Amino acid sequence: MNRTIVTLIALLCASCGTAASETADPPSLLLEPGQLKDGRTWTVAGTSHGTWRDLDASLVPCGKRVIAPAEAATQWRSFTATDGTTMTQVVVSGVDAMDAFKSFHAECGAVGSVDSVAGPKNVARHDGEVEVAAMSKDRFIVLGGTASDTQLQLVAETARTHLDALPS
Repeated sequence: MNRTIVTLIALLCASCGTAASETADPPSLLLEPGQLKDGRTWTVAGTSHGTWRDLDASLVPCGKRVIAPAEAATQWRSFTATDGTTMTQVVVSGVDAMDAFKSFHAECGAVGSVDSVAGPKNVARHDGEVEVAAMSKDRFIVLGGTASDTQLQLVAETARTHLDALPS
């Protein structure tokens, strides 16, 4: 009798472990501080999610909401380095990434300047700010902040390859 109870408890615990692992959170679309490898120590200043419509106006690339559909799922994370440098990553999911990328190029070019650079990314400059766009599958990525153009481009490439490795 005791052996039956112990076996039953063991089976229940095993099935609970399986159910818990099946409902684990999916891998994050957003980068972690350790992925921002430039010699500085980075920390997460804030993380949030919602729709493109919910995105704070200061995070909308060159202030142009028409770049992505208002209902598109959007996640964002802000980072701060020990030297005061800031960077924000925005990931828009479930969109035609190429269309969003083209809109970024067209819209941000209309308010400032956009440079094409090697690889699937663009750098936009307006009002003294720099934003770098990239795309991966059905996801559109924008990085902006006070980091250098070169650093933002490197992080955009890291974000793109990070998303390429995740299932759509």
